[in-house]
Amino acid sequence: MKNFVWLIPLLFGLNVILAGCDERSRQPANQATPSPSATPSATKMSDSDLEKAVRAKLESDVALKEAKLNVDANADKNEVTISGTVRSQDMRNKAVDLAKSAHSGLTINDKIDVKPAA
Repeated sequence: MKNFVWLIPLLFGLNVILAGCDERSRQPANQATPSPSATPSATKMSDSDLEKAVRAKLESDVALKEAKLNVDANADKNEVTISGTVRSQDMRNKAVDLAKSAHSGLTINDKIDVKPAA
């Protein structure tokens, strides 16, 4: 019995060392780290971020940039309302298509008026 007295502190010490080295116990199991390649659709956008994304798409077209369309976004509903006036139905359709391409699954409320130039 005397010969095994040193075994108890040794086993206790090994247990403490192994428990301290267990990385799984230090990290939350449900923690999700966003990848750098995450798309905007995978992350939650604010209303202003969604508005900026749609405005950037609309302003990429010279004719639509001149039309000065109004953009109102509701990120919670993934919805954008576009209003203003354009000179043709083609410009109206292009504005809606460009806005849809700003964010996946986006619903567009088209309140654009078409008034040809006089």
